[in-house]
Amino acid sequence: MHLELLCGRCGGGMSGGCGSGRGTAVVKRMRLFFCYLLPCSLILIFVAAHSRMSSRMLPMCLPQTKVGFLKMHKCASSTVQNILFRYGESHDLNFVLPGSNNYLGKEAPFNRTQIAKVPWRGIGYDMFAVHTVWSTPEVRALLGPAATFVTIVRDPVDLFESLYTYARWEHLFKMSLPRFARAVSLNTTRSQDFLTVGAGYSGHNQMLHDFGLPERDSYSEEKVKQKISEIEQDFDLIMVAEELEASLVLLSELLCWPLDAMVALPVNVRFPQYKRPLDEQTRALLRDWLWADQMLYEHFWHLFQKRKLEFGAERLQENIAKLQRLNYEAREVCGVSENYFDNLTGVFKPSSNLVKGYDVNNRTRCVNMARSELSYIDILRRRQMEKAVVAAQERASEGETNRLM
Repeated sequence: MHLELLCGRCGGGMSGGCGSGRGTAVVKRMRLFFCYLLPCSLILIFVAAHSRMSSRMLPMCLPQTKVGFLKMHKCASSTVQNILFRYGESHDLNFVLPGSNNYLGKEAPFNRTQIAKVPWRGIGYDMFAVHTVWSTPEVRALLGPAATFVTIVRDPVDLFESLYTYARWEHLFKMSLPRFARAVSLNTTRSQDFLTVGAGYSGHNQMLHDFGLPERDSYSEEKVKQKISEIEQDFDLIMVAEELEASLVLLSELLCWPLDAMVALPVNVRFPQYKRPLDEQTRALLRDWLWADQMLYEHFWHLFQKRKLEFGAERLQENIAKLQRLNYEAREVCGVSENYFDNLTGVFKPSSNLVKGYDVNNRTRCVNMARSELSYIDILRRRQMEKAVVAAQERASEGETNRLM
């Protein structure tokens, strides 16, 4: 039986409309199949195939350009900051920056009034990535409700050792770190002798200080737990300094940035000879004294391990290996060599003679990877000042046009 006899001539739909000879139950079933079920199935197959093809062609996520990064002290945060600076600059994004130096608050939480008079005010902001005492409401007010918040934590004993050496507190307090650990263990509430000694450091529970917890609250277990819960709600990813490569892989996925955007040189990292190994007794004393930061670290370390499992162990190792290859290739292309403070000049001179600096070739990407933090912030300031001037000129031109009209 030809299809035209089933579908072409009847035109009456499933309810009939053909002669009695063709109105048998068999013909009706054939008409149902050939005229309706088969065409609909073919259409559904086509749509499904087209959807699969389209999903391969379109990105699964959109790159995030509203990012708030809490630059934690002595937690490999300068390396992460350099990644954000390079991505932001190459994508014409605007940064929340102080009018001078590299801090937006050292003791009190960040407030928008701190940047109310900067020359580039009014251009709009995309990223926050400098040292501060964190305030989620204030940063979100600048970046918008959809901003992604990230930071990084580190074992508090290792953090404090780094801070003690980097800030040269051995000379300030006139005692070695092991002796200092024994001194604070005699009275764990006596922090006032070494709190806020300069350069924005708190010293005691430095991470919680950077997160915005007042020093007085760091002695209350209830308030520390409350702060940890608040941080977990506010931040989309807490990275771990001891697992920096895994952290950057997870950051790449979270922000939907290509993995090659995570290529970096270790910035502000001490030479091995300036690191002070600690005996177990000293570590135990410091861990007790820094119990609040220890609680914070353990909580987010466990959450980080869970995040790794969700990502997939095999997939994570593949991405780490890929990132390592990309870093190796970048070093080869840039001709990277480590160098000491006294041998470096200009934008490559680090902030301390204890940390590594780099010699690289003059490719723009290579220079920016090796730049010191202060040098890079100065570049971003100049760029945003130029934007502000252009914006002011456009507003003036529009005003003149409106006046003439």
